Formats: sequence, structure tokens, C-alpha cells
Amino acid sequence: MATVGQQLSQPESGWKRYDDNVVGFKYTGSGWTLGTSSNGSVNEYRQTQHFTNVVGDKVSFEFSGTKLRVIAQRNTNRSTVVDIVLDGVTYTYSENGSLQSQTLLFEKTDLPSGVHTVEIKHGTGGSQYISLDAIDIDDTGSIKLPPGVQLTSPDQGWKRYEPNAGCFKMDGSGWASNSGFDYGTATFTGAKFSFLVTNTTSVRVLTYPATNRADQKIRFNGGAYTEYDNNALPSAPNMLAFERIDLDPNQTYLIEVEPVSGSGAWFGIDAIDIMTSGRIYHPDEVTNVKDLSVGKRIRFNYLAFNAAYGVFSLGEEVGSFLPIVPVASANGDGYFIMVDTTYKGDKILIADRNTQNLSWDALNTAGVASGSGLPIKGLHTIPAMSGYSSPTCTVSASTEFDQTNHNAWKAFDVSSISYWTSTSATATTEEVLKIQYVSPVKITSYQLHAKYGPKQWAFEASNDGIVWDILHSGDEQTAWNETIKTFSFNNDKTYSQYRIRVLERHVWSSTYYYVGFYTVQLFTSPEQEMAMRLLTGGVSATDKDNEWDTYITDDQIWNNVNHGSWTSTTDPSNSKARVIRGYNGLKNWTSGSTDLTTPSRGFRPVLLIEPLHNNRFLILDGTDVKTYTSSGWETVGAAPPTDDMFLNKGMLDLSTCAPYLKDLIDKSNIKILVSKPKREHTVAHLTGVPVPRIVKMKNDVSFLSTSKINSLTLSGTEKGVLRVAISTDSGATWEAKQKDGSWTTVDVNNSNDFKAKAMTIDDFNSISEWDGKIGQARNLRCAFYFEQSSSTDETSLDSLTMNVDLLDSWDMAIPGVDYKYEYNRNTNLRVLLLSDGDYKINVGSGGSSGSTITEVDGGTF
Repeated sequence: MATVGQQLSQPESGWKRYDDNVVGFKYTGSGWTLGTSSNGSVNEYRQTQHFTNVVGDKVSFEFSGTKLRVIAQRNTNRSTVVDIVLDGVTYTYSENGSLQSQTLLFEKTDLPSGVHTVEIKHGTGGSQYISLDAIDIDDTGSIKLPPGVQLTSPDQGWKRYEPNAGCFKMDGSGWASNSGFDYGTATFTGAKFSFLVTNTTSVRVLTYPATNRADQKIRFNGGAYTEYDNNALPSAPNMLAFERIDLDPNQTYLIEVEPVSGSGAWFGIDAIDIMTSGRIYHPDEVTNVKDLSVGKRIRFNYLAFNAAYGVFSLGEEVGSFLPIVPVASANGDGYFIMVDTTYKGDKILIADRNTQNLSWDALNTAGVASGSGLPIKGLHTIPAMSGYSSPTCTVSASTEFDQTNHNAWKAFDVSSISYWTSTSATATTEEVLKIQYVSPVKITSYQLHAKYGPKQWAFEASNDGIVWDILHSGDEQTAWNETIKTFSFNNDKTYSQYRIRVLERHVWSSTYYYVGFYTVQLFTSPEQEMAMRLLTGGVSATDKDNEWDTYITDDQIWNNVNHGSWTSTTDPSNSKARVIRGYNGLKNWTSGSTDLTTPSRGFRPVLLIEPLHNNRFLILDGTDVKTYTSSGWETVGAAPPTDDMFLNKGMLDLSTCAPYLKDLIDKSNIKILVSKPKREHTVAHLTGVPVPRIVKMKNDVSFLSTSKINSLTLSGTEKGVLRVAISTDSGATWEAKQKDGSWTTVDVNNSNDFKAKAMTIDDFNSISEWDGKIGQARNLRCAFYFEQSSSTDETSLDSLTMNVDLLDSWDMAIPGVDYKYEYNRNTNLRVLLLSDGDYKINVGSGGSSGSTITEVDGGTF
């Protein structure tokens, strides 16, 4: 650590330096001169210094932080008395001595966190000089600047957010770019620009002032507004209009900016600057999928090669936002916005922009264009890198073929052209490619795009760089150069370091033994099941019953910019074309050939997130809550258990730990802790087919254990014809209630008789005398008739909901769970009810083998 009197040419770790000509320094007095390399200041920091020999001259500034250092030239013609007034307290130091540039002359390292005022002035040292070369403060602090300073780029230690980035919320109407100057609106009613910020001590509001610009007011966390001038500042872009440097980095602030009424005709923001350590969030943003609800959003990062489907991560700010006019390759962030839930309880999220310019065929090949979508088994953890370090991780290799074209980080730059390769060696020379994360992460799979694929290797993990656990062993006896392979394994631990340790290499060109990769990516498994698909778009311009017309209603939110988005809907007039929405207008409907990418064919993904269904288990060993991992028993916390303990550390299967219960400390007082699952209903969807179809339940729903049937309710969609008949004698006779209240027999094997006599959904749901109708046998089964009136109809039966009172009091199988179930295939579900309430039974589609009559299993209650 540097001491006073020592030369300090660069700031030490934990500090940052401001040169003497920063506009935040206010020089007062007649004697100040700027020294440069042309007049003798060649050895000063950045070859500049300010100096004066006039008693009373001073330089003043404000800064945020906890420590301060003054850097100046020491010389024989310098004053022995330099006064420094810090927060009203006067200290003195001397600049006099043998010549030494960039000398540490004063420091104070025990200041309270906050904003501090500093004044350095020429004291009583006669006509000798005082000077200022630089100021060092905390690396998280900042020097306060006066309004009217133009900042064409963010200062050192700062980063910039453009106002249309996506992380800002703009209330009101008319928001648009003003000829490239700023982003704003001329409609002041309801106009507000808001955002959340955290982990920063400072924030700056930049505007483009002009005589017609409105003055602005700002407030923090709902406090009093502070007004600041905007139209009287110099007219130029990136002008500092407001700055605050006393924020608590451990607190999150809601910042709201509004126009001052009557002060101008345009309310605009040019940029927001914060410290590089900080992050701006949209006011509706969450970082965990479990916190999502309709209207909330979560940040994603998307990486993709040219003209190929890519990979996603969730919850973190990884890079800048993707352009709203997409390109063929992708490297950037966006938001998934939750808009609804499916009938199964899945959360539906839609990307706030097109992520990539991509053909429908490419999406279909990846599996995204299918109705159910592509299951997401892994979320990427390494951003696109342009050097050895990123905010997320650092990478290294034991050797590099060269440090110009084949650096280790070239394996992580998301390019299918550049690559890392090792130096040539023997077949068994060990080679290591290492990834070190800033925060530990749980990796469950990795993907390698080989330039020179290894023959044998180990994928290993560590938290100290000394002890390494082998998570996967690779063995490829056949050369696999120019090939992409993905490897998965079980891992329930987080690690800060991972490495690919090559044990044996394939020979290349009969002589050389290289190892090299175009790309390497490590994945973590999502906590909940996810799938990626496309929106539905309607079969015609007049068909509004589709996801695009339902959800994509505001161009300000969805960043459509008249660039079309692929949907999963087929154009009825051309089976080789798919519907495109939003091209040349948010509500515009058109279609296009599936193999094309231009003009305006974008990939706007839909993310489905299934609810958590599975019970998770922990073990209570005395007062310690424990889980079992591949490394043995792990204490996750003290009792009582929390939701986060179950979610992050809960076991899905008790059988893995059962043999090791004897190893616990308090064997006589072991308890199994079970998380209570959310009671989300899962229902089957039977979609109609172009010819009439009859579906019969081939077993009964038994109500022997119920004292009363309160109601039976069918839910479904009837665009076409949907009819239902019932049987109370195990399928021997089928009946339907008529409009006059009588019951008539229905021949369910005769489609014409079934269609003519059976009940609609509304008829079935209106029946109230179920207890009398099913009699003592207490059995019921249903048969259904489906018919599409046109090829565009969807006729579906979602579920049969039963509200019943139970005869007996049942013991719960698992504490906190009101039901248990078992199944041996999707169409055979057996359910035991353990308490009164509402329950659903699935109606499965079964298999027809070309027949128009299908039998499916019902349920046993």
C-alpha cells in the first residue's frame, strides 16, 4: 500500500483517478495556469497539472466515497503550507521537497460513506507554488459535475443506457425518437419516464436542451420532486442536466422523471448514466421465474450464429439490448413479458422484440415452430466474449497456438469462424481450457463445437482450484473435427471453476496433435420445465382469435417497428406458407414462404414455463436441515425450512438418500420434510379432426366414496359440433337429457343419432340431479362427439370438473398434500381424493388407428 511521500503513477486497487482538468474541479483565483507537456509537465499524470503562486487561490469539488488522495508534483519551489478543507475541517500538507512528479501528498481513508466537499487552497507559503495533478477516490465513487457539461461518452467507471433500451418504462403517449436527438414526447398528460436502479452511488440524467424543451423534475422512491433546468442549458446532445452522487449502493431506488408543466413543448431524455457496478431494471422486472405474474418481465440473453437458432439465459443483464430491427446473428439482451397462463397453468411469456432474422424452416428444424415447442433443457452461462474477462467469468488455456488469432477467449466469442487452438504436442500431452465464474453456478451440460476434437478428456469442477471433482468423462475414439456435440450429466452442486482437461488427442494431418474449439458453452438446468415456441397468428386478416391479436396491442411495448414476426399458423390458401404478423403495421396480416428470411421475417419467441408440481424433500437432522448430494450430506440451513431451501436444495427422490440416513448425527430424531406442491390442474386437450370423431370412456368414474355430487362441469371449445352422452351402467346404455327434461337413449356408435340426440356442453352442465341419476351403482362414464364444420375450427374438450362431498375421512398420505395419484401411461390416471373440494379428471385423446370411434380411459375415484 502506498504511503504519503511516495510516487504513485497509477491508482492502486480499490481506487480510481481523476485528472486535474476534469470539469468537476472548480478553480477559483487569478493565478491558476494549466501546465502541459509543452510547458514542462511532461512527467505528470496524462501530462497535465494546474499550478498557482497566488495566496488564496483554490480548487474545490464534491465527491462520493470513503477515501481521498491528493496527487501533485513535489519540488523545491512549492509551498510548505497547502490548506485542504475536507467537510469543513482544515488539514495542511507540504509540496516542498526534492523534485518528484505524481507524488502522494495527502490521504484520508476513514471518511463516512456519502458525499464530501473538498477545497484545496494556497495558504501562507508566500509566493511559492501549489499544484494539483490528480485526485484518487474509491473505485465505486465519483466526482460531482456541474449541469451543462457535455458527456459524449460515459466517464471512467460509468456506463450508459440509451432511453429506448427497453429497461425504462414510459407512461403516457406519443413517445418517439426526436430526429435522433433524444427520446421523448410532446404529450405531457400522464408522461413519466421511470426505472429502478441498484448497486450504484450515482446517477446522471442527460438531455438535449433547447429553448422548446420542458424543464424536468425527478424524485426517488416516491419522495419530493426536485426540479432542474433543461431549456436554458447549452443546446447539444448528451448534456448533463441532473446528477445525484449520494445513493446507497445496497438500496434499490425507483426513479421517476416528469416534465414541468408549462415550461416547454417537448419532454425528452437523451441517456441515463450510472456506475459500472450498478444495474438499471424496468419497474416491472423480476429476476426469478417464480416471481413472474401477468405484466411482469424477466431479462434474457440470446446468442445465435448466423441463420441458426441459438441459446438463451434468464434473469441477468449480460449485454446490451438486441436491436429492434433484427439481424441474422444475435448477441444481446431483451425481455420476456408474461401475458397469460395456459389452461394447464403454464406461464406464457412473449419476447418484447424480434430476436433474430431467421427463416421459419430454420425454426422448424430446431423444433421451435411445432405446436408444443422446443423443450429448454439448459440455459447458457457464458456471454459472448471479446477478451479473456467479462462481468460473468474469465477464461484461460494452458497453451495457445498464438495470441493474435487463436486466443483462449476465441472459443467463447460466439463465432463459427474464429476458434481457439492449442500448440501442437504429443498424443498424451495434457491441455486445459478453464472457465472461472464471478459467482458459483451449477452446470449440468456443456456443448463443444470442435475444430480439433479431443480423444479423451475430463470435465471437472472446483471451488478452490486445488481439489477438482470429475463431473463427466469424454471418450471419442473416432476423430470428430468440425462437429458439434452436447454432453449432459447429473450435478446438484454449484462451483466457481470448471475446466476441460484433455488427456489424449487425435492426430491431425498425420503429424500434429492439436486441441481446439470454435465454441464452448456451459449450461445450467432451469428449475422449472420450459419450452420455446411461436405465437399463433390467425388464419386470415379477419380472424382475431389468436395470440398476436390478443397480446400484441402496443407497439411501444413490443418494439414491432413494422418488422414482421413468424407465427406457427399455416396460411389456409397455401400450405407451404406461414402467417407473418406486424409487417408494415402492428395489426397487419400476411404470409410468406417458409424458407425466406427477407423482407421482414423475424423470430419473436414465446416462452412457456410449467408450474412446479413435484414434491421436494429435505431431512431434519436435529435442528439442521440437510440434503443429500453426490458428495454426501450437506447442511442447507437451520430449521424451520424455507421455500428457497426446498426450491434450490430439495431432493426429488428420497431413494437416493435412504441408504445414508444411518450416517446422520441425530439418528433417533430424523424427520422427512416435504414441500407442499402448488395445486395446478393439468388437463388434456383433444383437438378436433376434419371428420366426425366419437370418443368413449372405457371405464367408469366411481362415486361410491362420495355422499353427494354437488356439480359436474365440462369445459371446452365448440367451434363446430361437440356433443356428450352419459352411461350409468358401465356402457351398456347411453343417454342424453332433452330440452323438456326427459332422458332419451342415444346410439353412440351411430354418428348421426349421436349428433342429433346428445347434449351440448351447456346442457350437461345444467344437470343438477346427479345423485338420483347415477343411483346406487354410483358409476358414470361419458362419450363425446366431435365434428369440425370447417378446416379452421378447433373443437376441444379440456376437462371434467367434479365438486363432491366425501363419505369418509381419509388420512393424508403426505402431510400438506390433499391428493395422491399414479399412472402408467398418459391415458390411464388413477386419483385418490383425501379432502372435499374441486378436482379435475383428464380426458385423453387415446389412439384411433384410423377408426372414427376411440375408447379412452377415464379415472377411478
